[in-house]
Amino acid sequence: MLLFKRNKILLIVLLFVEIAFAQQFPSTNFSTIDGLPNNSIYSIYKDSRGILWVGTANGLSAIQNGGVKNYFTSDGLAHNSCWAIVEDSNHNMWFGSHRGGLTFYDGKKFSAINHKNGLIQDKIRRLFIQKNLLYVGTEFGISVLDIKTHKIIFSKKIVGCRNLFQVMDFVEINSKIYFGTFNDGFWRIDLATKSIKLINHKQPDIFSLHKKNDSLFICRGDGINKAISKISIKDYLADKDSNINFGSSIFWNFATDKRGVTYLAANAINFATGGIFKTVNNKIINLNNEFGVETSEVWSLYYDSQTDNLYVGTNNKGLYKIDLKEQIKYYPASFYKKTKLNVVSLKNKQNQNLILHDDGLLFLKGEKITKEITKSMFCDFMRNWLRRNDVYQNFDQNVNLNEKRLKDLELKDVQVINSVIWVNSTIGLFGINNEGLIKIYYPFSVSAFGFINSNKIIYQIAYGKFYKSDDYKDNKGFEIYELTDENTPRDVFSILPLNGKHYMFSSSGGLYTFQNDKPYSYCFNKIWNEKELVQAKINNKKELVIANSFGDVFIIDVSKGFKIIKKIDRKQLIGNSISFLECYKDCLFIGTEKGLNVYKNGTVRLIDKEQGLVAKTFTSSNINGTVLTMGTQDGYYDFDFKNYISTQNTARNIKITGIDVNFEAINQNHFKWFGYDSDRIILPYNRNTISIGFEPQNAQYPNKLEYRYRVVGLTNSNWSKWTKDKNVNLTYLPNGNYKIRLEIKDLFSGAVSSKDILKIQITPPFWKTWWFLLSSFILICLCVYLIYRNRIQKIKSEERAKSEVQKRLAETKMEALQSQMNPHFIFNAMNSIQNYIIDNNTDDALMYMGEFSKIIRQTLNNSSAQRIALSNEIEYLQSYIKLENMRFKNQVEFELIIDEELDLFETEIPPMLIQPFIENVFVHAFDSHSVNPKLVLSFTQSDNYLFCKIIDNGKGMQSRNLNKLHASKGIDLAKERITLFQEDNENPISISSNPNEGTTVVLKLQN
Repeated sequence: MLLFKRNKILLIVLLFVEIAFAQQFPSTNFSTIDGLPNNSIYSIYKDSRGILWVGTANGLSAIQNGGVKNYFTSDGLAHNSCWAIVEDSNHNMWFGSHRGGLTFYDGKKFSAINHKNGLIQDKIRRLFIQKNLLYVGTEFGISVLDIKTHKIIFSKKIVGCRNLFQVMDFVEINSKIYFGTFNDGFWRIDLATKSIKLINHKQPDIFSLHKKNDSLFICRGDGINKAISKISIKDYLADKDSNINFGSSIFWNFATDKRGVTYLAANAINFATGGIFKTVNNKIINLNNEFGVETSEVWSLYYDSQTDNLYVGTNNKGLYKIDLKEQIKYYPASFYKKTKLNVVSLKNKQNQNLILHDDGLLFLKGEKITKEITKSMFCDFMRNWLRRNDVYQNFDQNVNLNEKRLKDLELKDVQVINSVIWVNSTIGLFGINNEGLIKIYYPFSVSAFGFINSNKIIYQIAYGKFYKSDDYKDNKGFEIYELTDENTPRDVFSILPLNGKHYMFSSSGGLYTFQNDKPYSYCFNKIWNEKELVQAKINNKKELVIANSFGDVFIIDVSKGFKIIKKIDRKQLIGNSISFLECYKDCLFIGTEKGLNVYKNGTVRLIDKEQGLVAKTFTSSNINGTVLTMGTQDGYYDFDFKNYISTQNTARNIKITGIDVNFEAINQNHFKWFGYDSDRIILPYNRNTISIGFEPQNAQYPNKLEYRYRVVGLTNSNWSKWTKDKNVNLTYLPNGNYKIRLEIKDLFSGAVSSKDILKIQITPPFWKTWWFLLSSFILICLCVYLIYRNRIQKIKSEERAKSEVQKRLAETKMEALQSQMNPHFIFNAMNSIQNYIIDNNTDDALMYMGEFSKIIRQTLNNSSAQRIALSNEIEYLQSYIKLENMRFKNQVEFELIIDEELDLFETEIPPMLIQPFIENVFVHAFDSHSVNPKLVLSFTQSDNYLFCKIIDNGKGMQSRNLNKLHASKGIDLAKERITLFQEDNENPISISSNPNEGTTVVLKLQN
């Protein structure tokens, strides 16, 4: 028992030693806080699509770029406890649960296979795939399933020594499948004979198996230094026992990386010796501190060779992702068995690395300290030197032997000049040889210094004046440059020689040069106004590279004067304050509070804690070959950037993981393997508010990706701002065809790639569709045609009607003419002429014939006009009345009444309209018995109407005769003519008559 305790204490001590001085790897922890359903991780697998599957005690998780999606029995899982995960040759997934059997997933849905489908038992521990066969290890035997048909082709149930036959792990050897059991040894499966065969039973307890090269690692229990047996495959298959045993825990899982390092997941049952380990020379080394794994209960492992990441599943802390690339190595104080290591300055000399820290100077070869000069050694050397050379105490710029000052000694910088290692401090300037021995001391408390030649030095006193010594070795030739001169440097932190000049960089005065024993200020002489400088280096083109306190970096050519070649604006860099600056060929390495910026040809790349660069505050830097060393307040980092800067950038694939339309997720049947299964979506015009979620595929460092997008096809669509948000939001997209173009900026690689991730078609409303527009156009054309046709028909009809009217007018004219020129009138006229001739009344005959011919001429003239002036009509009627009255021996008295307001020349009426009524007066109103016959013709105007009254005092008519008059042909013709010209003139002719009282005819014409 005492021996056991001693061994246990020794084991713990050894583990502590390994932990204390181990290299630290960058790690990331995923737990329930990050979305996992449970912190007990039983299985891990990364499929060919880059999806990381994590089986927990209470659900299955799919992780992409840090995003977690969980599945449970409600989603179709056979059981929430997932102990095993594999991917088949068709890239479909299989999940083994400890109580519900198998679950198959084809990218769209889960389906369960259990004992009802022929599975030997539902408590599954391990799954293994060979070709198209799935081997299922359960607590009571094995089943083999044909992946193509999903049929169980072989099952073997055995009751072992503990009433179990618990299959713990599988291994493939020479294309044959073997498995280990909890208590019943090591077996081989023979599908040809449908049997299993016991191969080795020397140590029957097997918890896990791992094949590496020609050896097997077999975990048998948690005995002290006997947990793992290592044996050649050949010997083990020959039923031999192992003579190599090590480890003191139960190792549930193994994983070997591409370097050949084997990692082990341990969770002991009897002792608290679990954790994450690796094997070295048949020993195990605890890596919990190195990997940042904060638990001893480690259960599962998975190594991703593509990204060189190791995934560690624990029983109580969730999942850890460990980056094994070791691009950046960290050497804390504990690595060198120190309590602190605040690095002040870094340099290299030949094959030695020099680390100046608060407490001294370290000489390193590789990772080992070969020599160390402590602060006390610097102080002792100073004391002894000053005692031997007391003359140096006579100058005010020199330090004095003050114990308080020695106690507060600050080591400021280390430089290698002319094969001498120089360390400046608050107590003086020390020179050290290659063997690490202090050989030189000068009592100059300098913040920066530079050698003009082997005897001449310039230096800046900390918070003081600027000095030159022409013979510093003999403490002679000192010159003080007064601060009253604006060209005198002040607060200089670095002095660099270039092109025969010494350039001095100040934190308050900007850039200076020193040449021919004279300092020169670029700021005071208005060449360059930058004052607050913080870093300065010379690149391979012999150009100055300078950073100011505001975060800007300048590349300056001073070969022919002063010319700023390039300014790197602070907005281009990630971080605000620059803590170090290094040059390598065309690359700049710029340290900020955000990490390491690598600048090349306008592109900035970032390295930070994801790659292992955890420190936020850098104190110093140095480049040796392709290794950048960065000092911190607790150790330093080495970054070999050779492969990093030569990395070829490749285009990144993007998967659409979700689409919401009008704030509702679209049907999940459109998704397969968590991605939209098409490159386009078609939506109606009223479903045009769209949110698109996307994920980059196989992103090694997803936190370093930034995105922006624009909508191609949308008017005035500009790029969105760079953001880490993986969503595209579009509101009220008008109808049309669009492409979502996404740009991805990788801050790790510096690559910017562009990709069209989705085509969107917003269909127009039906009134904007081509068929509707075409139909509308056709309908409009048809309507226009029908309207045109109807109009043409109407015009034709109107023309026909007009033609008929014209024709009828002509006919009525002719009829009127005929009625006026009726035979009775002509006979009477001829008879009257004859009587005048017989009576030898030649004058009356001639006059009658003249009036008759005049009437005939006027009748013929008027018959061709539509309308004539009222004056012409009155003149015509007067001639007619005169002619008719001659036949009555001029007995009929005629009176013409014309309204004074009536314009006879502007007023027009149809011709020959009134004559028939005048004729009726002479034919019917008067006879030989009429007494004082009288005819009155009047014209008046009222309300836009012309009223013509024909009044006689003749014998009048009875009502029946009046009706006959109304129906007379002449009057009918007159009415018809008025109606043809004036359709809306109602009752244009009215006749009133009484016997022996005369007759009145009123004609109403529109004026």
